Amino acid sequence: MISAVVVSYNALEHLPRCLSSLALPAGEEVEVVVVDNASTDATARELPRLFPRARFEALGENLGFAAASNRGAALAKGELLLFLNPDAWLAEGSLASLAARLRSEPRWGLAAPRLAYPDGQPQTSWAPEVSVAGEAVQKLRNRLEGRAWSHGRLLRFLLGPVWFTGACLLVRREAFEAVRGFDEGYFLYFEDADFCQRLRRAGWRLGEEPRALAFHARGGTGAPALRAAYRASQAVYYARHRPPWEGRVAAWRASREG
Repeated sequence: MISAVVVSYNALEHLPRCLSSLALPAGEEVEVVVVDNASTDATARELPRLFPRARFEALGENLGFAAASNRGAALAKGELLLFLNPDAWLAEGSLASLAARLRSEPRWGLAAPRLAYPDGQPQTSWAPEVSVAGEAVQKLRNRLEGRAWSHGRLLRFLLGPVWFTGACLLVRREAFEAVRGFDEGYFLYFEDADFCQRLRRAGWRLGEEPRALAFHARGGTGAPALRAAYRASQAVYYARHRPPWEGRVAAWRASREG
């Protein structure tokens, strides 16, 4: 069984398209678990009516992406866990392709699709390891996101170990439980980079399935609250995984960028 875990927060306008994309050919069961982080829109009232087959878990407070994802995984029954952002949706056949690839690769803990913006333009689905150098490279790469070569396998090989964005990930439950899921020390941002780092250290491989495609609207980090959450999670990541001097450099960069 595949269990799709969708964490929502005031995302009712996106959820119908997201959940409607979770269809598979006959013979495969998909369980849908929506964990709502205390939305103030009509999600709690409308979603059970629109998608009665989905399990809806309403949290009393906003616990953040990592904690809500772990809550959804604990409720789910599948041996494969799909983590899908509410503003993302899968192209036809993509979930089946991801599942087939993960089941055929016993050492893969995670399979990721290609990502695209709603208009079909390619979107960054992976990034080099988070570090002072890695973030500098990624900042430059973001400016070239529209170039096909910036998403290619050759560049990924040259940049070394990479992590995949949490917008859409199919994860083997065995691997998820081996690293105890997402680190709840992150409220928002960097939990996917941290998760991939810990999977790799535990001996699991991470891979992309090129036949699978997910569209992702993707919001920015410009709002003050989001920017603050980004910087807080960045500091946690550097404290967890990088030498102290890199943490100081990252903090200095952040202070200069405002």
